[in-house]
Amino acid sequence: MTAPDRSPGEILVVSRREVEELLTPAATLQRVLDTFTWVGEGLVDQTNPVNLWVHDRTAPGPEPPFGYGVVQAFPALIRPLERAALKWLSSWSGNPRRSLPGISALDLVTDADTGMPLALVDGTSVTNMRTGGHAAVGAKFLARPDSSHLAIIGCGNEGRTHLWLLAELFDLAHVTAFDIDEAAATRFAAESTVKLGVEAGIAASVEEAVAGADIVCVVTTALRPVLMEPWISPGTHVCAATGFRDVDPACARAFDKWVVGWYGRDLEWITGDEVGRIGGLQVGQLGRGDIHADIATEILQGQRPGREDPAERTIMTHMGMPALDAACAALVYDLALEAGAGTWIEVF
Repeated sequence: MTAPDRSPGEILVVSRREVEELLTPAATLQRVLDTFTWVGEGLVDQTNPVNLWVHDRTAPGPEPPFGYGVVQAFPALIRPLERAALKWLSSWSGNPRRSLPGISALDLVTDADTGMPLALVDGTSVTNMRTGGHAAVGAKFLARPDSSHLAIIGCGNEGRTHLWLLAELFDLAHVTAFDIDEAAATRFAAESTVKLGVEAGIAASVEEAVAGADIVCVVTTALRPVLMEPWISPGTHVCAATGFRDVDPACARAFDKWVVGWYGRDLEWITGDEVGRIGGLQVGQLGRGDIHADIATEILQGQRPGREDPAERTIMTHMGMPALDAACAALVYDLALEAGAGTWIEVF
């Protein structure tokens, strides 16, 4: 879809509020599932994120006053959509201490037929939704189909999107929330009941929160594991949004199946240049031989199975690949055109 009566130098700016109104859980889930499929079929060109380490956590010396910082570029070309996009993201671990977002992002969407820029989209809200989306895709293949009890560890924006996207696939009856900020967990539980009509409560600890849960989502800013392997019961699936930064790495080997989103992205933080910087692992701690499968090239392509037994303990980790941001940002552009949303600006 292209905008009529617009000059080549005009682009559509879509704000965070507008993205949150336009990008529904159902639409996000379908787009994320399609994107994993396209990646597995070789219909996507993408690189791993280009990392500019402003403050490198592997460098000698003390942590900077406001934490470690990285600026990242996530480029991808989605051939079935005839769209390319670039996410420009910054992540500063200590920003919340100075009343700034820890993560901020912008997505630039381009027409792959003409090379013309189309839109500038709030990338933070897109990231929040697609992260919940790839967690839900993993749960589609790895969680028990009758899963009804969800535990959310970390009650921020991505905790919310995990809940919303998983509610598209599972008949949730109960949500247990935990956050080191008890007020945040209380608000999250109340919102869950109002938005989804599910019974919701809060727990006093992570261990208490995951007891009896069918699906556990760990979406915290913790720099060390807060979820430990012995606490996870048979039959449970874990969605680990930040790899093994806040989840016990023992889960990878002790569980029946550890699945990643796409080898081309995830091996970078498991055995590649990002080890020790992103994902919580150290060099040699885990390897490809510990991984059961990836979603894009194996499970979705029928090469490897997902869950095979109700008693299996499973975990999915995925750091998010550029294709997901590009495909979802392109979707936002199309939805904005349909709705007459966004603001047109002239750049050349």
